[in-house]
Amino acid sequence: MIDPAVDLAPGMLLADRFDVETVLGRGGFATVFRAHDRVLDRPVAVKLLNAAASTLIDAARFDREIKLTARLVHPSIVPLFDSGVVFTRRFYVMPCIDGNTVRHLIVEHGVCGMRQAIRLAGDVAEALSYAHSMGVVHRDIKPENIFLSDGRALVADFGIARHMDRTSNATAVTEHGAAIGTVAYMSPEQALGEQGIDGRSDLYALGCVLVELLTGAPPFVGNSAMAVLSQHITSTPQIHDRLTGTPAPLVALIARLLAKPPDQRPASAAIVVEELRSIGAHLSAPRAASMRASATMEAPKLPSPPPIVTESDRLADEARKLFDRSVQGGASTRSALDMALVYAERAVALDEMSARALTVLGDVVHVRGFRGFDDESHSFARAMQLRLKALSIDDNIGELHASMGVTALYWDDDFQRAGTHLKRAVELAPHDSSAHRHFGCWLKMSGRFEDALAHVRMAEELAPEAPHIKIAVADVLMSLGRYVEAIVPLQAALRITPNYEQATERLEMACHRSGRFDDAFAARRTMLGTHRLFDRLSKLTEMFERDGWEATREQDLRAELAALLARADSEDPFKDPQGSRQLSDRLIIAYGELGEWHRAMDWVERGYYLRPGRLIRVLTDLPFDRRGLAVDRRYARLLRTAGLDALL
Repeated sequence: MIDPAVDLAPGMLLADRFDVETVLGRGGFATVFRAHDRVLDRPVAVKLLNAAASTLIDAARFDREIKLTARLVHPSIVPLFDSGVVFTRRFYVMPCIDGNTVRHLIVEHGVCGMRQAIRLAGDVAEALSYAHSMGVVHRDIKPENIFLSDGRALVADFGIARHMDRTSNATAVTEHGAAIGTVAYMSPEQALGEQGIDGRSDLYALGCVLVELLTGAPPFVGNSAMAVLSQHITSTPQIHDRLTGTPAPLVALIARLLAKPPDQRPASAAIVVEELRSIGAHLSAPRAASMRASATMEAPKLPSPPPIVTESDRLADEARKLFDRSVQGGASTRSALDMALVYAERAVALDEMSARALTVLGDVVHVRGFRGFDDESHSFARAMQLRLKALSIDDNIGELHASMGVTALYWDDDFQRAGTHLKRAVELAPHDSSAHRHFGCWLKMSGRFEDALAHVRMAEELAPEAPHIKIAVADVLMSLGRYVEAIVPLQAALRITPNYEQATERLEMACHRSGRFDDAFAARRTMLGTHRLFDRLSKLTEMFERDGWEATREQDLRAELAALLARADSEDPFKDPQGSRQLSDRLIIAYGELGEWHRAMDWVERGYYLRPGRLIRVLTDLPFDRRGLAVDRRYARLLRTAGLDALL
């Protein structure tokens, strides 16, 4: 007979959804079970709080914090699928991670390599930067709560996190004097049971973990928990002696992370991310330079771009420049496309058998129809005829395969055919920035983020003054959860093209998700001003000064959502506009930013019924994290229906 006060047992069905299979581990806080999720049809981990933890964390507190934890959707945070009560004890459900923890890494190898330690700490800091921006403190950062998956760190167990006090009279969720956390990584203020603990406590714990990664042991050890707690409160760790050979900037950063007073630590996790990435880049620079030198000696250089040898080539090149400048839209789009059409048609008139001239003309004709400057159906049909004629003349033109790939991806909703063409494009035209950019976008949608980053970085190197390519770089970084890094290319794009809407939108998101609230506020002001929404702009400023960023952003997002829903009542929300997104896309993004994933899923599902092939782009090419949709039971069913099981 099962003792309900002790555990679940294999064979039990939990919450009408999770088939309990086996015990994965036991600790002082909870017992973890492996189970099968009938909804998502995949293994999950169920963490059941034990009696002691249930006594310390009351039901009201647990429910509040689980709701906060469920809002966290980030590539470096293990998400929360579900929660509930069984045998009067609380549980929560997470993915069953296919990988070991940092604790296993330390036990197995003793110490971690310098570059790996910096990279893993950077991943954790990125996760903390995002969580802190959402008002959540982890409070138990330790090697056991950091998983390793596909070479990156994933932070788990935000189950005992609490909402940061935003006002001086906020009600404390933790009982007075209760210390929660693990003693080897506990900040002095946690050890003292202080109220008002904020994200800097997590940064102290990260410093402890970083010391252990580099030396094999945390900063303080002792014969008892009280002895270790006492050292956290009163002793200065001798890190300089233990970190011999460690770069001085890293030693200095660790010393600041381990400062006793919170105000002497870095002010935010975003600052820690920047410093860690900078230190890591500096360490990698000599090695990268050596590899480039070696590659230069061992392999031939890329072929030079084909010379412009005829007047038709020259005109086609001018048309392409004008097209690239106008394809993203903007005030001068019509005039630039008018000029591009003149150049492209003249190029074809001079040489009707020029596959390159036919390709450029096809692209110009297509976009003119898309923007509404010419009849759309006629333009699309003529553009395809031009491309097919070019293909029959010469199928070894990279520019042509890039054009075919973009058409397949964004208009024909044929993802696989798009990948075939775009891969061929970069093979045939290694100097074509547009080919690298589009292939990088396709790789990002495929989940191959590191490969995607390499290609969009190459595109940026080939076209350093192209703002839309910098946005592509930022998009990949944001997909990786590297919001702090994504800010740099977005700011660069705005220096080239001020008030560039796509860049400003993403900059607001990246700054918000990395806790740079003043910068996020400035970006949102710019967005409202650019669209002449002066009433909202005035209210935004007033609210920000009175209520702070988080409340201000939510209220403005709700105003934006109301306007979008009103438009959806009077126009087709699923028609491609003369812009980059459908109205339904904007609704999905707005609901996602508000954490209202079930409502976002309504629009995802409706869009799928109208254009099934577009689903993968909606889920992987819009600036929201699709994994938030997994809380909705329709998500797994929809992906399987669409043949996108890999996204689960």
